[in-house]
Amino acid sequence: MCALRNTIRSAVAIASFALTAAGSAQTSAPVNVTVDARAATTPFPHFWEQIFGSGRAILSLRQSYRDDLRTVKDVTDFDAVRFQANPPTTSLTSTRSTTAC
Repeated sequence: MCALRNTIRSAVAIASFALTAAGSAQTSAPVNVTVDARAATTPFPHFWEQIFGSGRAILSLRQSYRDDLRTVKDVTDFDAVRFQANPPTTSLTSTRSTTAC
């Protein structure tokens, strides 16, 4: 029963993703881009040097995580936090008991 329930959940998730992706796909007219290789250049900003990489955003609900983040901010003075992208059900399935389906 558990295997069947998990298979159905997976099928529903895949179908939902496929329908969402198909609905958002739009065609657009081609765009011409002209690049002047002789034009004056400017430095490329290294935005990745100002970003702190983290785990899932749900971790930020923990007080210990926020305390650690403040400590890192004091030392490194980063500008932003980048969280991992996860499927929408990750936070729900990780809190379920391992003995139940």
